[in-house]
Amino acid sequence: MFARAAARPTLQVLARRAGPQQRANFSLMQNLRSFARQFEPHPFQRLPVASKPQPADYSRLVRRAGAQAMVYFPLGLTLLGWPYAARLMLDGNI
Repeated sequence: MFARAAARPTLQVLARRAGPQQRANFSLMQNLRSFARQFEPHPFQRLPVASKPQPADYSRLVRRAGAQAMVYFPLGLTLLGWPYAARLMLDGNI
């Protein structure tokens, strides 16, 4: 009890000598600005200004779509059409 009472004036004197403690400035506008900057495009996402964009290669796109269709449509027809084909082949005679 005596130690606490003796230390209290000493701590108050030290706190006065240290002066007011500085707090970090909190700026709502600065926080909002940094939040908005997160949505800005980065240099690797921006379109180049110095070079011309590459033209579209439509022939390659058509060939790729054709190759996918050659696999997709027969496979889909087989998976969805086998019950009908089985009905025609068996003709109800099981």
